[in-house]
Amino acid sequence: MNIQAELTEREEEIAEVMGLGAISQKEAANILGISIKTVDNTLQKIKEKAGISKAAELTKFCFCRKFNIPLSMCEPVKRFVAACFLSVFIFGEYVHASDLYRRATSTRRA
Repeated sequence: MNIQAELTEREEEIAEVMGLGAISQKEAANILGISIKTVDNTLQKIKEKAGISKAAELTKFCFCRKFNIPLSMCEPVKRFVAACFLSVFIFGEYVHASDLYRRATSTRRA
């Protein structure tokens, strides 16, 4: 996998929607306002340029590219970084759920 692959603006856009959104090609096409065939063709070009063969690799490719994480990191460092991101995500979800609960319980009843 080559996270330094040169992608066009359209390829970057589709890779981000597909890789980080983990959605179907049809949903990506609707979000971007383009045809499913365009999404499919562009994904094939991305996979060729980046040396990707699986959908899970596309997610890894986009994640590493977005957060500038080199693929050459040793396994313990990769696990630590993943744990940090997971912690941040879980904390964000907790804060969001707490805020929704607070709003739901603080409404006045007439």
